[in-house]
Amino acid sequence: MLRSLLFFILIVLASSCSNQLPEDITDIIAMPENATFARYDRSDIRKMQWLAGIWKGEEAGRIARQSFQFHNDNALEIIRMEGNGDMVSLLFTWQDGRYYYGQNRQWVVTWIGDKDIRFDPLTPGKEPMTWTRLNDDKWHLVRHTPGGDETTVMERTNEMQP
Repeated sequence: MLRSLLFFILIVLASSCSNQLPEDITDIIAMPENATFARYDRSDIRKMQWLAGIWKGEEAGRIARQSFQFHNDNALEIIRMEGNGDMVSLLFTWQDGRYYYGQNRQWVVTWIGDKDIRFDPLTPGKEPMTWTRLNDDKWHLVRHTPGGDETTVMERTNEMQP
């Protein structure tokens, strides 16, 4: 009798300890601040074709210009004109099952949607950012800083010169 009672208690305890996880566990688990989980696959770079071309926007009182050029199906080169006229080339490349952006892989791309891309920093001092398409000629570059979001409106242009 005692053995049967112990067996019954073990069965009750075992069944009460097993939890069913929801199908989409991301709804209840907070992503870490520097999340590196890729929520896309290699072919999703095609969703970013809306970026092809030259863009300008005002950042910290200066006009920033960027050229987006796609190479093959898995690389994007961003040529950025600095305030002093210098050009800097940044790459968006596939490696180890995810895309990275910046010199020396400063950001990891954590998602690519139909109209936005999320970047999380891998380098100290960099902020997470999101690029969001508004229409064919305008998109937002949003830096997510501790003091609040900083938005740069990028508009299509035909010139890289200042």
